[in-house]
Amino acid sequence: MPALVTDNFRVFAAEQFIESLEEPYDSSGNPVSDESSTAAQAYRSKIYLFIGRSYRWNDTSAGAVPEKYGNISAVDEFNPPDPVDSYDELSEIYDDMISLKRVTRSDVSQVIRRRTWQANTVYDMYRNNYSPSNLSATGQSKLFDCQFYVMNRNYEVYKCIYNGQNPEYPNGKPSTVEPTGTSTSIIDSPADGYKWKYMYTLSISDYIRFVSTDFIPVKTDSTVKSAAVDGAINQVVIKQRGSSITAGTYYTPIIGDGGLGNDDTKGIVRIVVPSSGANNQKIDVAEVFQSGSGYTYGKIDLQECYTTAAAALARNTAKTNLGTSASIEVIISPPGGHGSNVVRELGAYRVMVHKSLDFLDGNGDIPVDMEFRRFGLISDPQTTANIDYTANTATVCKAIKFPSTSTANFINGEIITQNTTGAKGRVIHWDSTTKILRYYQNEYISAVQTNSPTGNNPDLYKNKFITFSGANPITGAVSGTTLTPDTTSGGTVTLSGISFVTGYANSEIKKYSGEILYVENRKAVIRSNDQIEDVKLVLEF
Repeated sequence: MPALVTDNFRVFAAEQFIESLEEPYDSSGNPVSDESSTAAQAYRSKIYLFIGRSYRWNDTSAGAVPEKYGNISAVDEFNPPDPVDSYDELSEIYDDMISLKRVTRSDVSQVIRRRTWQANTVYDMYRNNYSPSNLSATGQSKLFDCQFYVMNRNYEVYKCIYNGQNPEYPNGKPSTVEPTGTSTSIIDSPADGYKWKYMYTLSISDYIRFVSTDFIPVKTDSTVKSAAVDGAINQVVIKQRGSSITAGTYYTPIIGDGGLGNDDTKGIVRIVVPSSGANNQKIDVAEVFQSGSGYTYGKIDLQECYTTAAAALARNTAKTNLGTSASIEVIISPPGGHGSNVVRELGAYRVMVHKSLDFLDGNGDIPVDMEFRRFGLISDPQTTANIDYTANTATVCKAIKFPSTSTANFINGEIITQNTTGAKGRVIHWDSTTKILRYYQNEYISAVQTNSPTGNNPDLYKNKFITFSGANPITGAVSGTTLTPDTTSGGTVTLSGISFVTGYANSEIKKYSGEILYVENRKAVIRSNDQIEDVKLVLEF
């Protein structure tokens, strides 16, 4: 059976995603502000930005230990692989995940496509009835695919109410005058025939946080919202000018389900028929004289016209029949009226997440002087004790602490091997000051393990997951450095945001806990202590 998931559902899903970051609400309907409160932590989604994949996508150098994508010739540092939605892929994502940083309500915004006004462009006008049989000026069958809004040079956003459509220009005319102004009324542009509805203005903060080359945030202007009129008719379009119509100025009521209250609720259209010129005895002008309210449908009957607006309101005096050769279409405004619900009206079914990675975030949970090639979102991760993780940042990779007197250095990206245990891993980050080594292990690295406690079977440990442990020396395959972990400290020691027990630290996050919501593979991002990485990602619902 034919079915449809509507764009309204997509907008609803985007709204629900954002609401999940600020629930629950207090008795006044405001989000509970205390991030550490029991209520907030119980009901609020705990969504984190993660970074991962410190190693090159495809290392073809001599002696390299290939990992996933290592044998795919089309993949390299400039051509990262497409993410795959599979459990196998998720396992690899968890394995080389480095750090997390929590996303809060202030880090997200619903966004729409960026459409900066450009001169001599034909823009789509708002219509309530686009369909495969009624395409827009740009050939779209759905409103939210149309170019029906713009942002001007002052970061003011407008909806196109009319683009000059008429029988001579069925697709409208080019826009030559940039819309400006913040009036709550329809903004007329006589020079090019366009009409615009001001929606909102982006602040400098909005621009910095949520504007990209492709998207802009959607904001609610309370003045515009309060001025919106539900069911108002703001535009009509001449479909056929007709012929042999007696010249004059006429007024005709908009007939439909609106205008059921006093005279102010009734819609009236003004019609001008000249006695000379190109449109002699034809409809030259059809414009909304009174917008009325309450309309979800409306029609114009040109056989019921009047010589005054008062007569059109009363509808009890002699009528003037303009015949049937002309026709005028009524454009129905969105539910609530233009400006009443901007996220619904502009189709904001995308959410932008903006998060900055700062120097020494979380006292070192997100290290500098290292690389990452993957980022994404994970929801509701847990600790290894199966408790919801709620802190602002987390170290996901493993770490080893070496004696502070160590002078040799490991190299980021090299394979490390531990004597006796045979454990292998890859260095994510070596801190020559704190002597902390962060590393990860996965099935590809385990595949090259050959050490054996007896030496009788060199493949005994191949493909087996072996943890680093004890005061056993660790050697770097490239640097040649050999150091022994500092296992002398008793109890738990916290350094650089990491808790060590006898020299070793496991991940703060349990593997496979939470849900991976978004993954993006990219070229290497090189972190340094004198920069901040701004991550902007867009979720489309």
